[in-house]
Amino acid sequence: MKEKFALGTALLVASTVPVFGHQYRAGSSDTMDQNNQQDTQRGSCCTSCCDDCCPPKDPCAKCAQLWPSCGPDWIITPGAGPCTADGCDFFVTAEFLYWAVRQDHLGFAATLPEPGTTSVGEISHPDWRMELGFKVGIGWLTCIDGWDLYLNYTWLRPRTKNETASSKEGFIFQDYFLFGFFSDQGNDFAIESETAKWKLDFNVLDLEWGRNFYISKCLHLRPHFGLKGTWQEQKFEISANASQRQGSTSLFDPITGSADLKNDYWGIGPRAGLDSAWHFSRCFSVVGEAAITALWGRFDSRAKATQTVFTEGDVEGVTTTIPAGSFKTELHSVKPVMEFFLGFRWEDWWCCDEYYTGFDIGWEVQWWGGQNQFAYFPTETRWGDLGFHGLTVRARFQF
Repeated sequence: MKEKFALGTALLVASTVPVFGHQYRAGSSDTMDQNNQQDTQRGSCCTSCCDDCCPPKDPCAKCAQLWPSCGPDWIITPGAGPCTADGCDFFVTAEFLYWAVRQDHLGFAATLPEPGTTSVGEISHPDWRMELGFKVGIGWLTCIDGWDLYLNYTWLRPRTKNETASSKEGFIFQDYFLFGFFSDQGNDFAIESETAKWKLDFNVLDLEWGRNFYISKCLHLRPHFGLKGTWQEQKFEISANASQRQGSTSLFDPITGSADLKNDYWGIGPRAGLDSAWHFSRCFSVVGEAAITALWGRFDSRAKATQTVFTEGDVEGVTTTIPAGSFKTELHSVKPVMEFFLGFRWEDWWCCDEYYTGFDIGWEVQWWGGQNQFAYFPTETRWGDLGFHGLTVRARFQF
């Protein structure tokens, strides 16, 4: 009896499997026909060179991507690529930067109102301006569940114009950086003007390991993690003109002074972030990106100041150059970095999806904490943050 029951069950299962298999294949075929019909109805926002000869899209392709604005619904977090047909899926990126650069606590001189007056003083800072820069990158969309590897390099060389502060009647002129030897000392010493200039050599490498995937029909996310490395050099150059009384006489000797401050920095640390894109049409989307880094690095700061005094003698003047101060400081510390980008993207595939092109335009902001580590007497350093913000235009080509 048991043998007959087992045999009957086996025959029933065997007769049912082809029916279920036929229904599954029919359902899959219907789904593909519907997708192809939807693709035809949507059309293309740009003309492809092979629209009439392209083979039907494979729903089981590398990133299961039919169109940028329509991810498949039969896979959990399907890969959003972007990927190309019959390609290596290597890609290159280039970015144009037009950024404003600012660093805190770089006031170099002040005009202070004399006691008992209602005047308003002023602190002078470097003359900031917009700067041009670029980023270049190379990446690869791997075959490992849609993960990609991306390396990006940033180059920026911000420079400020010469900013000059001058003494005014009814004010006390105070120097901030020249180690105290240029301080207003009444009738014995007077600062006439002071000029400052700041510059930065900024280099950054970002290595990312991320995955781009759909979480809805029109929204995809790309979480990523990796490393950030940087090497930077800051310089702050200050010069001043002053005069000093010759002893108890009514004669004054002209004095010029200069200070050169240098801050070298390197850092490396873990970086993680999230990129997102919401498609409101096939080729256009709103893009938002954010990343945070903890950088372990070293600051090597040096400062050197000199003053040159011209003394009138009986026959000819004598010029004397005197070191006014020189010291350095070195420290290792962890500093935070935060990055944000918000903009628009246009993208499309062409030549039967064998090539991909994308363009982004938007506003980018970066905050680097505690980068002002210039040696400063009498404290160790002048703490201040470094910030960037401005226009970023990005292009990506994949094959």
